[in-house]
Amino acid sequence: MRVGILTFHRAHNYGAVLQCYALQQILRAKGHEVRIIDYRQPWIEEFYKVYSTDMIRKCKGAAELLSYLKKTTKKFLLAPLKASHFKSFRLNYLSVTEPVSGYSIPQEFDAYVIGSDQLWSLHCVGGEYDAVYTGCFDRPDKALLVGYAISADLASVEKSVHFLTGWVSRFDSLSFRESRIADKVHEITGLNVGTCVDPTLLTDSSMWSDVIDHKWKDRNFVLVYEVRWKKENKGALRRKAAELARSFGDGCQVLDLSSGKYSVSDFVSMFRYARYVVTTSFHGTVFSLLFERPFYVFPLWNGYDLRYMELLHSVGAADRIMALDRPLAASDMDFSSIRVRMDVLRASSSAFLDNSLEQE
Repeated sequence: MRVGILTFHRAHNYGAVLQCYALQQILRAKGHEVRIIDYRQPWIEEFYKVYSTDMIRKCKGAAELLSYLKKTTKKFLLAPLKASHFKSFRLNYLSVTEPVSGYSIPQEFDAYVIGSDQLWSLHCVGGEYDAVYTGCFDRPDKALLVGYAISADLASVEKSVHFLTGWVSRFDSLSFRESRIADKVHEITGLNVGTCVDPTLLTDSSMWSDVIDHKWKDRNFVLVYEVRWKKENKGALRRKAAELARSFGDGCQVLDLSSGKYSVSDFVSMFRYARYVVTTSFHGTVFSLLFERPFYVFPLWNGYDLRYMELLHSVGAADRIMALDRPLAASDMDFSSIRVRMDVLRASSSAFLDNSLEQE
């Protein structure tokens, strides 16, 4: 079957491009011919410009404008390097169509898979729902429309209450990444929808072999990956990593992925070869699990922790959730039972894809 994927493949974000790659590879492994539809989502395109005139126009007042300019100036020197890394990954690892707009989605596919990532979260698409990600585009009469592990936040779903039933009804199969979102959609629409894991969790370590750079193999390091922080906690995660590195006492370094200066291949490779991982990230948690690297995850209690906390509870690894004010000890992890539970998670989500793409 010819399958086209619609997702945030152009975001300069490790999790976004890696979940896209994972879904592409999983569908290929199932025997499908897969392309990423190169839809240039307008807000995403503006967001990753160094200085966006659209973003400047949307600033409310001088204080917000100064804040935006200050943040943007800090990333100015790094932005070209970061953009180059993500462009290189797309060119080398993603099979992408010609660029298209929302009015010209290619018509050669037998199925259109929308997902994963936060495609139905308003803050990720500029404050208004993107019609393409709700399936509102022309497609061949017999082509399937599948929503796989679409993510959202509750506020965004509640704002769509008057349109949601129509959106859900467009899909031949629809699943969400978080159970609370699936439950809310069912509550609003009365329609049954599923839950599936992020595409990266459908993979195992072997599926990343082509991406890994083995230059990291002989490095001795504790890895830090921090995607959000509170002002009062800035630097705390790196200090925790330094605690662990000192406890090894053999020249162990601390390497920090958080700046974005590393390539996508480096990101995957550093998780593969890290001695230990400390993170506040969902995908940091996922890749620690995939490569069976011991880790700690530190909740910030800012509304973004639920994804990895649910995951860790479901695989029996909730003991890896650690408070920032607690001392760390480099305890080993037994991944044998975690491996079994992850296989169970994969099975139901893999079956969802199989069943969705076999409909007549």
